[in-house]
Amino acid sequence: MSCGGSSSGSCTSIGNVFVVTDSVTNFASTTDVTIDTGGGIATVNILRVKVKRSAGTAATFTPRLYNLAGAAAGSINMQFEGSATAVASLFDVGCAGVVFQTDTSGRFFLEPGPNAGADNSFSYEISYEVV
Repeated sequence: MSCGGSSSGSCTSIGNVFVVTDSVTNFASTTDVTIDTGGGIATVNILRVKVKRSAGTAATFTPRLYNLAGAAAGSINMQFEGSATAVASLFDVGCAGVVFQTDTSGRFFLEPGPNAGADNSFSYEISYEVV
């Protein structure tokens, strides 16, 4: 297994635990970033989600994880939903019980979820285990 974001971020692994770190720009409320587990359907256990907004017009953001690209909040494909977080704060949640299958290509998707604007920038770090 391997891992990676859709940009030039980094990924480290210890056994089956992977940590993906990257940053994104020009994100709107439903823009998502792809996390690739390395191909083929995988079952992942999300261990920690960290998201920090660094620029843009949003006042809050609500991170979500999906197992389908472009899925909607509240849909069956939403696997995790964080709380609304003020843009000056770090969203940092240790997870338990966030286990799901990726899409058929081994990908899942992070939506930082800003409440306004299409000019928002975020840094993120997702720790997950392939089980």
